[in-house]
Amino acid sequence: MRATAGTGTAAMLSLAGCTGGLGGSDGSKSGKTEFWSSPNKEELAFHKNAKKAFLEAHDSKLKVKPVPEGDSSEQVVLSALASGTEPDVFANVFPGFAAQLQENSAAKNLYDIDGAKKFVTERCGETILKRYEAPDGGLYQTPWKANPVLFQYNDTVLKKAGFKSRDDYPTTLSGLIEAGKKIVGDGNAKVLWDRAPKPTWYERWFDFIPLYLAASEGKESMFTQKGDGVEPAFNNETAKTVLQFFADLYGADLAPTQGSEKPKFPHDEAVINSGGPWVIPYFEGVNKDVSMSHLTPPVPEGTTPNGHTYADPKNTSIFASAKQPKQAWEFVSFEQGSKWDTKLLKKTLQLPLRKDLVDSASGFFEKNPDVKPYAQALETSHPPAYTPEYSKVMNIFGEQCFVPVALGKKPPQKGLDDAESDINQALNGQ
Repeated sequence: MRATAGTGTAAMLSLAGCTGGLGGSDGSKSGKTEFWSSPNKEELAFHKNAKKAFLEAHDSKLKVKPVPEGDSSEQVVLSALASGTEPDVFANVFPGFAAQLQENSAAKNLYDIDGAKKFVTERCGETILKRYEAPDGGLYQTPWKANPVLFQYNDTVLKKAGFKSRDDYPTTLSGLIEAGKKIVGDGNAKVLWDRAPKPTWYERWFDFIPLYLAASEGKESMFTQKGDGVEPAFNNETAKTVLQFFADLYGADLAPTQGSEKPKFPHDEAVINSGGPWVIPYFEGVNKDVSMSHLTPPVPEGTTPNGHTYADPKNTSIFASAKQPKQAWEFVSFEQGSKWDTKLLKKTLQLPLRKDLVDSASGFFEKNPDVKPYAQALETSHPPAYTPEYSKVMNIFGEQCFVPVALGKKPPQKGLDDAESDINQALNGQ
């Protein structure tokens, strides 16, 4: 469920007098830890199975349930916080929401729990862990799982177009445009990339941001930390290069300007696609004969191919109001142990944020080689900026920069300047 939290968060939390001492759920008041999962059936089953195993070895009271239905899981949690009925644990937190919770003293700093820092450091490794820490050095979300965004290349289309092996596939931005013109022009596909330009903030996770991170080899970010907040960092040559690619893509009619319900890629009508490992069962469900290769994001000419990309993470937070934070942490750390991380991978095809995943789940990857490239990208996958204003500022970027540039209504530099100016105004409350 996509997050839409942002506007009105502080006001909603202030209704609850959010100072780290909220009432909490009925489960908290009775000593029972209440754990909310995402509504995803596979994830919920995973948590319930972990609970059953946990309770066989622990004298604890634990309730696992899906987050109640609503416009978004984030808005449901915010409403619960405002009414004092929030759970103790929520396992569907993206970093922007963790920043909102921290800003309003609603999430517990996990480093205050004995043994937590040692556990997450050993599990995630310092490279991954540092990307999820707050500016104050605390940790308000346990890095749990990610779906690194790679690019799927349609083997059937490319073979028909004359590419003999995946080593010959176009992996540069200019090479893709050139190959796309020929492939589409010859009638071997309807589009290069079946992706319409939409302004919504999370859409950038699957188009601009993976290419931007790969083009800079992970050295550029969308925002940089400034005190307790952030400021735009995207107005640079790397962004201009990536934006020009999208202007060329849509300008040459190699991608649709309007979305459609029927996906072209699994029907062998598109050359490339972007997404996490979840695309594998999805596309195979549409067409059991679809054949695809899973490669790192294409890069500008002269840039070394690399695995830097968007992580698409979801994490676990313990609320400041939890009456039994140690009990809550015992369960969270139990289901993020090596054994249960492997179970999560097998059950959902989502990747635990574990530094040694390729080795610890080597048997799984031998049987599922298509998933291995995503696991190999874990340490070079980047979360979104840690700011409570994330959805707001990325909506501005989409509206003022990405979409108008992609559709040829603004040159890249104008789009970047406009987005930077409007985001600065939004962040400064002007």
